[in-house]
Amino acid sequence: MVTKLAQVLGRLVKTLAYLVFALLRRPGLTGPLLVAAVLAVQVSRWGWLVRVCVLVLVLAGGFAWRLKHRSSFNRLVWIPAVQWYRRWIRYGLAWRFWMGRCGLGITDETTGRVMRPRIVKLRYTPSVDRLLVQLPVGLTSKELDDKRTHLAESMRALDARTRKDRPGRVWLDLEMRNPLQATIPAIPIVESLDPAILDGLVIGYADDGTPWRLRVRGSHVFIAGATGSGKGSIIWSTLRALAPFIRAGLVEIWAVDPKGGMELEFGKDLFTRYERDDYQAMVALLEDAATDMDERCRRLRGTTRTFNPTTATPLVMVVVDELATLTALQPDRRLQGRAENALGLLLTKGRAPGFHVLAAVQDVTKRVCEWRDLFPDKIALRLGKATEVDMVLGDDAWDNGALCDSIPRSLPGIGYVLMEGQAHATRVRAAYVTDDEIRAMARDYRPRRVLHSIDAPGNTTQNPTDDPETGEAA
Repeated sequence: MVTKLAQVLGRLVKTLAYLVFALLRRPGLTGPLLVAAVLAVQVSRWGWLVRVCVLVLVLAGGFAWRLKHRSSFNRLVWIPAVQWYRRWIRYGLAWRFWMGRCGLGITDETTGRVMRPRIVKLRYTPSVDRLLVQLPVGLTSKELDDKRTHLAESMRALDARTRKDRPGRVWLDLEMRNPLQATIPAIPIVESLDPAILDGLVIGYADDGTPWRLRVRGSHVFIAGATGSGKGSIIWSTLRALAPFIRAGLVEIWAVDPKGGMELEFGKDLFTRYERDDYQAMVALLEDAATDMDERCRRLRGTTRTFNPTTATPLVMVVVDELATLTALQPDRRLQGRAENALGLLLTKGRAPGFHVLAAVQDVTKRVCEWRDLFPDKIALRLGKATEVDMVLGDDAWDNGALCDSIPRSLPGIGYVLMEGQAHATRVRAAYVTDDEIRAMARDYRPRRVLHSIDAPGNTTQNPTDDPETGEAA
């Protein structure tokens, strides 16, 4: 009886020590709490009416702050408070119990003491609790990963994922709710021509509630996903974000739709060049893009190292909806070789002079695109197997939580993106652009001048609103 009482008292003292340590580590939260405590002591000496008035004023001030400046309120008050509560109360008090029930621990042969994983840090987001866990010596990250399902059930989480941080430390991501469950409507078009927008087009949202920004200047994007996984949502959301630049002539879209226009036909008026029927013409478009790229390199060399689009030198985005039809599935080997050579040139040299490739595929094997590794930014939507995830996002991507093979068919547009320089993929969902929105976008933001007609390659065609004498917009 005495032993059990001592154990209980020891745990209470340890918990109190944890709470004090947590408060000392967070002066931004401790300071306001101390001020509030002092005020509470002072107010307690006054009458009940004064105490009620002070409480109402404090609550009203906090509510007004949240309404007027929600971002600062969340950053300074709400998130630190929730993070502290989850770290020290929700997880801190029951953590050892959960670890014991899940069978995660190592017994010291000398002392007989059972050592459990412990929480080092917690990062709170509206949908995911990210816990940095220190593993005791003798326990591996694989053993923690094998217990992901047990941990998720124990902590009432929808899912649990692990990511390696460094030897002996693992991030445990607990998904408390799925913020990407609902379809994201089309992102409103930003009527701005600031070149900085090209470094981060908002085309959807990440699972932590932050905007998903896709870079098109100085990069290339590789999209992989099964049929119906939402590749079109990424393409059209990207073009929607570029719409003002397309209308101003700062961005040109050269599009290839080998499926006969089934995906891109709705927005054909946005494209400077567009091919959808003739494979020879499709390959010629890629080769023309590579030729124009080489010419621009010669004109720009020695003048600048940072590309900024102008009407004379626009950013050229080459969109290929289904790359496999020009490579692995192309029966004409000469045509296949020409397509791969042109694509290789664009990928190796196009970033600096403003030529961007956005390619979508269903089959992610090397035979489809031998230049796959030259795409700095990669997006993996719903895929069939874990090995395919690693083919797109790199080795150990599936082990680190990019579970593309578990994405339901009912949630198109959800995937994992690995941007250049990132260590781990981020779960995102692209916005859905309806057919009517695509038609309206093509009508209102079409470029002033179309260089080549799809019906007569090589001919110059003007929009109906252009002046027949000058070719300028009416």
